[in-house]
Amino acid sequence: MDKASKWLVITEKPSVAGDLAKALGGFEKKGDYYESPKYDITWAVGHLLELLEPEELDPKYKRWLLQDLPILPSEFQYKPKKGQTERLNQIKSLAKKSEVVGFINACDAGREGELIFREIFDFCGQKKPIKRLWLQSMTPQSIRKEFNTARPGSEYDNLGDAARCRAESDWLIGMNATRAVTKRLKTRNTKGVWSVGRVQTPTLALIAKRELEHLKHRPVPYFTLEGRFSTATHEYSGVWYDPHFKKPTAVDEDDLQYYSEKEDRIFSQERLDEILNDFSLHKKSATASETRKESKEIAPQLFDLTLLQREANRKLGMSASRTLQAAQRLYEKHKLLTYPRTDSRYLPEDYVNSVNEILKEFSAIPTEFTSACKKILKSGLLNKERIFNNSLVSDHFAIIPTGHFPSEKLDGDDARIYNLVLKRFIAAFMPHAVWAKVERITKVGAQQFRTRVQDLQEPGWREVYGLDTEEESKLPKLNEKNPEAVTPVQSESMTPQTNATKPPARLTEAKLLSLMEHCGKSVIDEEIAEVLKDKGIGTPATRAEIIENLIAKEYVSRYGKSLRATSKGIRLVDVLSRIPVDTLSKVELTGEIEFDLRKMEKGQKKRSDFMQEMFDFTTEIVHKARSFEYDAIYKNDPPLGGCPQCQKGKVFEGFWGYKCNLAGNSKEKKEGECTYIIWKEKNQRYIDRSIVEEVLSKKIVGPFEFSNSAGTSHYEEYLTLSPIKGIIFCEADGTPKESATGHDIVVLHEEKMPETFLKMPGLVKVTENAYLCEFGVKIETPEIPETTAEAKPKKGKKKKASEDNSEEKPKKKKTKPKKNLISRMPRILCGREMSLEDYKSFILTGSTPPIADFKSKKGRPFAAALHLKENGNFEFKFVSRKALLGEDETKAPKKAEKKSTNKAKVVRKTKKQETLSGEDSSSV
Repeated sequence: MDKASKWLVITEKPSVAGDLAKALGGFEKKGDYYESPKYDITWAVGHLLELLEPEELDPKYKRWLLQDLPILPSEFQYKPKKGQTERLNQIKSLAKKSEVVGFINACDAGREGELIFREIFDFCGQKKPIKRLWLQSMTPQSIRKEFNTARPGSEYDNLGDAARCRAESDWLIGMNATRAVTKRLKTRNTKGVWSVGRVQTPTLALIAKRELEHLKHRPVPYFTLEGRFSTATHEYSGVWYDPHFKKPTAVDEDDLQYYSEKEDRIFSQERLDEILNDFSLHKKSATASETRKESKEIAPQLFDLTLLQREANRKLGMSASRTLQAAQRLYEKHKLLTYPRTDSRYLPEDYVNSVNEILKEFSAIPTEFTSACKKILKSGLLNKERIFNNSLVSDHFAIIPTGHFPSEKLDGDDARIYNLVLKRFIAAFMPHAVWAKVERITKVGAQQFRTRVQDLQEPGWREVYGLDTEEESKLPKLNEKNPEAVTPVQSESMTPQTNATKPPARLTEAKLLSLMEHCGKSVIDEEIAEVLKDKGIGTPATRAEIIENLIAKEYVSRYGKSLRATSKGIRLVDVLSRIPVDTLSKVELTGEIEFDLRKMEKGQKKRSDFMQEMFDFTTEIVHKARSFEYDAIYKNDPPLGGCPQCQKGKVFEGFWGYKCNLAGNSKEKKEGECTYIIWKEKNQRYIDRSIVEEVLSKKIVGPFEFSNSAGTSHYEEYLTLSPIKGIIFCEADGTPKESATGHDIVVLHEEKMPETFLKMPGLVKVTENAYLCEFGVKIETPEIPETTAEAKPKKGKKKKASEDNSEEKPKKKKTKPKKNLISRMPRILCGREMSLEDYKSFILTGSTPPIADFKSKKGRPFAAALHLKENGNFEFKFVSRKALLGEDETKAPKKAEKKSTNKAKVVRKTKKQETLSGEDSSSV
């Protein structure tokens, strides 16, 4: 190699660039790259480029028109991501240097790393050769070895094709399906797009499926029986069970805990009485036997990102997004963890010495883990075959501590996540925990009672987690000499307990992440299932973003610690299955695409063939979305019951609600038509078919669970029918809690009305979505006063005699009533549920008290009071959150007071803000 020539090395992250420079040696850092006589090393920060939006390809796509679909670019073009143009230009300037003879791709060893490099290579526009490093281990020895054995970049062209096809197929499906579905489903009353995507829509389908299962559940009462027994040395309890019960094979193992029929449940009073009678007859001849087995609990695996997110959600209640942000800070800012966006739970085989060095660091400093680290170093690393495996290391290896210590004290999420990773890392190399599992069966006549106890005998790896290590069993032995012998016992009592079945629990983020990771289990096709077995849908780096995106699109909401599909989300999944383009909501789509991409990587499928298949698939989606008729997609569904309004028609399901089949399609009612409809959402709850069928047949049903918009307040309500409003809340006896004729009416006392308004009775109408009040307003109409005799009449008009009076007084302002106005306030305003008391205060006093929990469009909290304007609308008067919380704002530093010396300017700005807020709020 010519001494003047060098290679430009491009890594995916700055930290990797630093590791390469350190391992190779002889580098000097020059701004945003490292330089040596042989190499320049620079870096990306993930993807620096992205595909152009449709409107950037052609201005006509700015208007979302069905006739312009599908959008099938002849060439996919890229643009710099926001904020990355400077970084790209710096890399390009290095690439153009005359001494740079070629590129070395040192991005992550995988499909996405290949795409990141090739995007940058194309942007640089240099036809120079490429070499490829395939770095799975980051030890200095491995890095030097890879540089000596780098392969020609052309050997990875198939991988590059697969990477481009993955990105472009996602663009095709997302852009076209989102536009087509949005144009068909969006109405004037709905905001935002109906977003559809290859990964987000199947994820939504998982949440929607569980939500519907939860909503359709009806509690079924059952009994359980607890027996109390005694021996010469101790008392114990046992739960009755049916030893002949067979669990259903048709129920998924994950859902068995919610299945109603279980071996310890009794569903009839007759069966309960039979068991109690048998117990009474034979209670004097009770016997018991037991088995005691030793059970080993193997040490846990290291964390990949998904497993870390699941653990943080389960133990700490943290969302996947919060966990990722904390792990990223620990990696980038604090340098305490290895790269977190990994899907591997294994370490490279040459990392044994690195692990030992990390453990030595932790054993040298007194902490709660010092003792455990010393034990590992003394006995040697255990479980190595389950941890070190090159074949199971993907783009990155497992998340482990770097061995560095915090330069500053960690707190909050960072401390919690670091603690989780550190504990898991140490525990992984420790002995198994040993448990003593005891199962005791007590027989009374034909009835059997089971007692199960599990005691920790040897803590092993659980020592790190600080669990109790009781040596004595909580359940003493039945027979010291012969533990497995049948022993007579004394029956003390039998206690029946009444319970009711519970619905399948809504998905937590931990459970959802697990389903996304292991979704291949539900796939019938063996080839597709095998593909999904390793990867699932999404990647560890994107799953948190997918969940947050579903929430932002209002398809999903957080419900305490769980995730709940909204009515919008359920409708989308339902309509996709009916058009039908339900492929978009199935994990098989990802499996099929991944299957073809893997064939492409092996040279068994051409890029052009794959993309033509994606064009055809996208065209089919658009055609079905464009051509379906709403009435047709529900035509095969049976009626839910007779119409309670016209008493002639039948109620059928539609997209927005359940309506009478005698309803017309025009806005104006014609003779013989019926307007009856039950909307598919009420107080944040999706109204499914089962509820409608019940209420149409039984008239009073429930109670059912409802909630406020934030999911923080839950309550139960009975439902009954209203000929106008569909279904309404009622008491258990059917007494309506809402007006059955269209509105709830609240009378306001006229003497309390503000002076701005005319004295007249005030009525507040409470609708499904808003509070309304009609009133008259005093409007003062001033006339120009003429105070002197010299006042001249207007040109062309003669002065009347009555006007010729030099002592004329100014004319009084006339007051006349304006046409009645209607004040309207949404029941959900800026993310906050407005109560009737809020609105009554607003009408009676002219404003609400300051309210702290409004949210802006960006999700930021703000405090404000609502003030009633003379035109009946309202405006926000913003309030300092400190003042609202009772904090003393006068103690602010003097510097803060001097920041604005132009008081007039401050006042003008404030008034502008108020005016703007008033305009925005009145148009809500």
